[in-house]
Amino acid sequence: MIAVIADDITGAAEIAGVCLRWGIPVSFSLDASPASGAEVMVIATDTRSMAEAEALKETDRIASMLMDMGITWIFKKSDSVMRGHVSKELKVLAKRLHKEKMLLVPANPYTGRSISDGIYYVKGRPLNETSFKDDPTFPAFSANVKDLLREDELSVAYGRFSEEGDLQQGFNIPDSQTMQDLYTWASLMDNSVLPAGSAAFFEMCLKRNFPEWMRGQEPDPLSFVGNSLMIAGSSHQNSKDFVEKAVEKGVHLSEMPELLIEEEYNPAGTEAWVHDVGRGLLEGNRVIMAYGKKKASFKNYPAILKKRTAQAVARVIEEVPVRELLLEGGATTCAVIEELSLGALIPMQELSPGVVRLKAVDHDMVLTIKPGSYAWPEAVYRYFELEKPVV
Repeated sequence: MIAVIADDITGAAEIAGVCLRWGIPVSFSLDASPASGAEVMVIATDTRSMAEAEALKETDRIASMLMDMGITWIFKKSDSVMRGHVSKELKVLAKRLHKEKMLLVPANPYTGRSISDGIYYVKGRPLNETSFKDDPTFPAFSANVKDLLREDELSVAYGRFSEEGDLQQGFNIPDSQTMQDLYTWASLMDNSVLPAGSAAFFEMCLKRNFPEWMRGQEPDPLSFVGNSLMIAGSSHQNSKDFVEKAVEKGVHLSEMPELLIEEEYNPAGTEAWVHDVGRGLLEGNRVIMAYGKKKASFKNYPAILKKRTAQAVARVIEEVPVRELLLEGGATTCAVIEELSLGALIPMQELSPGVVRLKAVDHDMVLTIKPGSYAWPEAVYRYFELEKPVV
């Protein structure tokens, strides 16, 4: 068995989706608890949303548990645009696993994310000129991968790498534009290297190091059943565009009441939101919950608003059972799953790279989750009776 430690839950689901695509038995959990028969254990830690000290402690705890299980081949799934405590978590993990070199390949050709001459591009635009510059927690202040790594202790090699060259001690972030590039970098690995980065790089690591696992399988037919609640937890333009189209089609949009956007919690805001969402589900079968247009500015507001959203979602589901729960954004998704105490989740289906359906073991509910910056796939547009725009 091998293990993947992901710094948020949507990234963990993206890894599980890769395994589903290739027919590899996979387990998915919020802790190091493998399912019987799994070849890959995916652990969603949500360390990206934690304070740095807490994130490093959690990373070390999970790594120690994996080593006690005898699992030594470990991949660190980090954010594809390098948000979070990337360098610090990798150093903790490398120290625990006795690795001298870290091979970090965040690029993901599936989503138009590439690195050229050490500059990170999203569909041809430098990262700091995209909507990632407005991320409330880890804004992209630069497109240079060394800057984004925020590392001032160990050496950082980046830019053009030789296909036959040795990796240096410390961090290695090679230019990557294609899946073949990612496969080439996976070929540079040996026992001294800790691999990390995007789900696309993990896929190439599997192909290079475990080719016998890559069986592939036909996807199951998609079947959304019953009513649905979507939590639009991202400020990315993809999310805004989907919500706008859904509202035009008549889907009920319920925005967070302004009472909940104040620093001091007001339970009347939760009551009003729960009532509106519940009414929408009873009348129209599909509802979208979103943050609304008013901006918060108090300390730690992203985490606080996500917690309030999760509490409202849990209250709604107590009153009106929901069969299909669609979630976007790792921090929002994790907050909702924790508030609902969902426990074990079984990966069911990959709708597109990064968009995965999981069955809640102890609830009659299916979750469809994705990173906030990814677009919903054609299948979800069809489910909401919308026409997906051609990009």
